[in-house]
Amino acid sequence: MEEHQTPPSILPLPLEELVPLLQAWLQARLPEGERKPGRPRTFSDLSLFLFHLVRALLGFSSERMRRELVRNPRLRKRLGLERVPSSATLSERSRKLPWPLLRGGKRVGRGRRVLAMDATLLPAQRSDGEAAWGVGSDGGWVYGYKLHLLVDLDTGEVLALRVTPASWHDSPVGRGMLWGVERFPGEKPPVVVADAAYEGEANFRLTRRRGMLLVTGHNRRRGRPKGRGRLLNLRRRGRG
Repeated sequence: MEEHQTPPSILPLPLEELVPLLQAWLQARLPEGERKPGRPRTFSDLSLFLFHLVRALLGFSSERMRRELVRNPRLRKRLGLERVPSSATLSERSRKLPWPLLRGGKRVGRGRRVLAMDATLLPAQRSDGEAAWGVGSDGGWVYGYKLHLLVDLDTGEVLALRVTPASWHDSPVGRGMLWGVERFPGEKPPVVVADAAYEGEANFRLTRRRGMLLVTGHNRRRGRPKGRGRLLNLRRRGRG
């Protein structure tokens, strides 16, 4: 039986050439560390970082990447994974990976990150039963999906991504993405900039609890903003 091949169309190099380059880049940034007593880890930090880097290059979600590794054992071995990690293991270990080291430590304890949250409509065929009608930025109706992105404006790193039917409201989707933002040790509260579609008192409360500053537009058709979060938002915008 022919072995499954990963679609290479969006990769800058074939995977067999790309993975060793990524591995060398990671090894130059990750400390070797001392071996801890007790049971050794099944998945190394290096292999999990490779998982996420290749996943991002392919445009896959974590779950789709897991399915890809089940179908493609050769790719799994290239990433240094003895087996495919479970969703729970992947989620738990990924949260604890030393992500700031990939930035060269330049922003730990310095400066302030600026993040941007926005959505764009993706048209779909009318035969797609999971898509829905939504209103575009020009006021016209589009049948399809919405792609929501939370991006670090300094590095271009995509911190969160969601795809929903076009009819879904942006605000609760944005709240789900904001939950996943991790603070770096000693950094100033990150600023999250978003348009009026993400305005919502629940979003302001969430970012306040998680040590972030949310600045959004305001839809004047909703009238005077109500709630402490919305009022503080208008003051921040007024101060620039």
